Amino acid sequence: MPSELFCNSAARVMSSQKPQPSRTRLPYLLLRRYLVAMTADKRLTLVRVKIERARKHLLEVGAEIRLFLQGKPYVIGTKRDPQTRRLIYYLVSVRDTPLGLAAMVGDVLQNLRSALDHLAYQLVLVGTAGVPPTRRVYFPIADDATKYKAEKPGRVKGMRQDAIDAMDALKPYKGGNDPLWRLHRLSIIDKHRLLITVGSAFSSVNVAPLLERDFPGVAGKVTLPPLWLKPADRLFPLKQGDELFADLPDTEVVDKVGFAFDLAFGEPQVVEGEPLLRTLQGMADLVDKIVCSFRPLLA
Repeated sequence: MPSELFCNSAARVMSSQKPQPSRTRLPYLLLRRYLVAMTADKRLTLVRVKIERARKHLLEVGAEIRLFLQGKPYVIGTKRDPQTRRLIYYLVSVRDTPLGLAAMVGDVLQNLRSALDHLAYQLVLVGTAGVPPTRRVYFPIADDATKYKAEKPGRVKGMRQDAIDAMDALKPYKGGNDPLWRLHRLSIIDKHRLLITVGSAFSSVNVAPLLERDFPGVAGKVTLPPLWLKPADRLFPLKQGDELFADLPDTEVVDKVGFAFDLAFGEPQVVEGEPLLRTLQGMADLVDKIVCSFRPLLA
């Protein structure tokens, strides 16, 4: 075969072959194929790993709170008001909350906030057909509606419009979705400062023993169940000398009167005086609900 015919024939064969990916690009292409092929349930599972981790830390927070309260950190005494003659139950002393508790609270907050960012990452992968983002992706949460509109475009780039619309519907900013905004702000505080501020708060007083004293005829016939009343002022943060309850004038001390206390957040202008465990549980439930609501958009 003449050399020029051989070369032309070889050229036609080579041009008909598809270019093969280089060895350096092969791992990336395999990764992209895997990311595209992931099911919505698989994506959801990856995001919810962070939520489950937060719930484990939440159990640790609850155990630490119970341990602290079992140590009888509050000493209550009584005194007589010389003007009104009313008997006043007051706080003689209160122990400081353990520093380790604040660190555990931070672990809960960071995992919940991270779960939302992982959700945003998965939404970008869906929107870009598996192309990993080249910049940091965040679930947008802002201090107000104006800042949200300004900051959102850079943080949701690559997402489908229906995913962005779903985020908008959540109103993730102060004044639109305050629990979500509080989570965002507390996570920032925990990242950039030593510890989240935690303190003691007055929760309730059991007045059933006082009713038994004041109405002995009724109490002798009926066993009164505990009657816990919440105070108008939770006295957060509790400190030595705080007055908890004022009884009637010239009454004697009733030993069975019970006082309940709780540990609460102490971050001014974010969340102050709200029960620690209940607030964190509410945040975990909210994030879980949000993540699960995006399942149809992860397919």
